[in-house]
Amino acid sequence: MKKFLILLTLLGASAGAALAQQTIVTYTPDGVKTYDTAEPPSEVLDTTRFVVSYRMLYQQRPESEHPMEDLLLLQIGRNVTKFYSYKTWQTDSLVRVTPPEQVLANLGSFHGGVQDVLFRDQAGGRLTHIDQIDMDHLLYTEPLPAIDWELEEGERTILGYACRRARCTFRGRNYEAWYAPEIAVSAGPWKFGGLPGLILAIKDDAGVLDMEATGVEQRVEPIRMTDRNYMKTSRKKYRELKQKIMTDPIGYLTNNSNVSITVTSQDGTPLGPGDLVRGYNPIELD
Repeated sequence: MKKFLILLTLLGASAGAALAQQTIVTYTPDGVKTYDTAEPPSEVLDTTRFVVSYRMLYQQRPESEHPMEDLLLLQIGRNVTKFYSYKTWQTDSLVRVTPPEQVLANLGSFHGGVQDVLFRDQAGGRLTHIDQIDMDHLLYTEPLPAIDWELEEGERTILGYACRRARCTFRGRNYEAWYAPEIAVSAGPWKFGGLPGLILAIKDDAGVLDMEATGVEQRVEPIRMTDRNYMKTSRKKYRELKQKIMTDPIGYLTNNSNVSITVTSQDGTPLGPGDLVRGYNPIELD
């Protein structure tokens, strides 16, 4: 995967004197990533009944030869579910026990997965979506999406569970899902739910998103939400910001941060803003 380094020089002040503080941010075709070196506090929202792992293939960049691959976890409680990247959690945990100078010297070793974290609150009837854009942690809430599923003929076995087929159109994409009535929880990956059983596989017709369960385990553990100073926004505004940073990261960083930016390839060759313009396939088209 072709990588670039973006050097951000943040301006600050200390004891009345100007102080230049440098932070290194990596940019790859998957996006921009910054790192926390200390674990933030969290709040327990629920306790799990099941934990499901999913292999995700996501053609996030239309020009990319291969889709992004990630391992995601779905924690299912009685009232709340949490969906997040295990790779990102693992990378963040490693960063917090590694001296900062070693992190900066070996950034290629600290590349996680997607940043999105989604909470479905069945009792409250709302969905909360968290993501990191640049150095901001954004949060928006919306009513639980009402998905108009069509139950269809067809059977398939996934992880030993007999699954049935369903189809839907959701926010601009057409999906085929396979759900297991034997696991009587109306949940699934990403924002999907509402079927009479756990969704174990789902993919869209255009080949952009493909998620399939790799493991289902009955497990008791806390479902946590990280306590941050979130920038609260709307789904519409979030999608606009995400589109901007995914397609034109330098333009976004220049317009939204008090930074001086130097961009180089891994061999040190200077790059201009146009060199980082990329295509982007959002999961939600509307």
